[in-house]
Amino acid sequence: MQSFAERELDGLLCETDEDLLSVLRTYLATGRNKSRTAQLHHVSRPALYRRLEAIQVRLGVDLDDFEQAASVHIALLAHDAQQQ
Repeated sequence: MQSFAERELDGLLCETDEDLLSVLRTYLATGRNKSRTAQLHHVSRPALYRRLEAIQVRLGVDLDDFEQAASVHIALLAHDAQQQ
């Protein structure tokens, strides 16, 4: 499970990407609700869209695709469980 999580999240697991990882965590936890994610991170929707685009580019995924988003979400949950 650890290797799956690392493989899926590889583009965001360095210390400098904690903000993007936090945005991704919130976005997936809210059921991919962009308005709520922007609100919770105190950013405008355009700023959130830029962050989501950066996440997608770094991970090589389309978060609008349910299966890809689900795979990333499972990897993130596994990663978070390992960190506890």
